[in-house]
Amino acid sequence: MASYVGACHCGIVHVEFRTERDPNVWPLRQCTCSFCIRFAGVYTSDPAGAIAIQTNAELKRYQFGQRTAEFLFCPNCGVYFGATALIGDARFGVLSVRVLERVLLDHGKAKPMDFDDETVELRTARRRQNWTPMTIAEPPE
Repeated sequence: MASYVGACHCGIVHVEFRTERDPNVWPLRQCTCSFCIRFAGVYTSDPAGAIAIQTNAELKRYQFGQRTAEFLFCPNCGVYFGATALIGDARFGVLSVRVLERVLLDHGKAKPMDFDDETVELRTARRRQNWTPMTIAEPPE
């Protein structure tokens, strides 16, 4: 599995995305909700891969709409990493590819997505099927 890494601007939050997929075939999605438009979100995920976030500070988390996911930010510089959802006992996530270093992607090829009409059940099933298993290592509270 290949490893792709990134960090926030100030360097206290680090991310690793592990996938067998070549970046040229990563599914790039651009959500059209008001939040993602404001953050220019371009996302990828791989259900067979892994996302690991590590930080020595507690991440800032934001929820809106159906409140079924948490949007993750560096608490110091505010860089946006993507979203996570706890489904059953497992954590899944989608990664904002803008945080990755040394990965050349054509953000213009991101597929526009509209999830406004999804029920909570459909949204949860889609995430379980398409999002990446995720771990988050934060300092203990």
